[in-house]
Amino acid sequence: MKKHFLVVLFAAFSACHKPQTTNLAAPWEPDYDVTRSENAIKEFEKKDAAQMPAPGGIVFTGSSSFTKWQGAAQDLAPLPIINRGFGGSTLPEVIHYSDRTISKYKPKTVVIYCENDMFGKKPKSPEQVRDAYVTLVKKLRAQQPDVQLYGVSLKPSPSRWAKREDVIKANKLIQDYIRKDKNHHYIDVWPVMLKDGRPDGAIFVSDSLHMNEEGYKRWTKVFRPILEKSV
Repeated sequence: MKKHFLVVLFAAFSACHKPQTTNLAAPWEPDYDVTRSENAIKEFEKKDAAQMPAPGGIVFTGSSSFTKWQGAAQDLAPLPIINRGFGGSTLPEVIHYSDRTISKYKPKTVVIYCENDMFGKKPKSPEQVRDAYVTLVKKLRAQQPDVQLYGVSLKPSPSRWAKREDVIKANKLIQDYIRKDKNHHYIDVWPVMLKDGRPDGAIFVSDSLHMNEEGYKRWTKVFRPILEKSV
């Protein structure tokens, strides 16, 4: 009887500590062409044709905060950074191009940052953002079950501060999923980007969305010690 109880208890514990991969919301279909960044992807492929990165690196995937981090490989050296963020992208686009911008490199580690999903013309809930993130993870894991994953919190931006509650909720839902997922970690950039409880305007360029050099210096200080543990 005692043995049976322990088996049941262990099963219940395991179930509670497995990531919930089912959708939290209704499916969301893009109102845009997910191939709209094809030219950017072809530019990556030209670079690869000239010099293919070695397998086992750290792939950065996602939107323009990675795209514009042109010095990421230098800032985080000697970590083997392969920056494949493409500007304006959303999670459906990252999913669509994942074979060509992530899995082809056979990375040891993938870092995901994508913040545009809730800011298009068609409404998208924090739950639907989380579901898209989970879909990407499932696709990556289907090809590389043991790949190390890092999800970066959607950053606090002055131009998007009015929707901060949605951003905070999406971050929490993604973090809750990550917490129960093996080889998966959450990188929170909010603490280094706030001043007096609001986005620090000194680390943004004139559009109040993208970061300047100081912003990336702060990201470097957050990313380096975390990613060094993954190599």
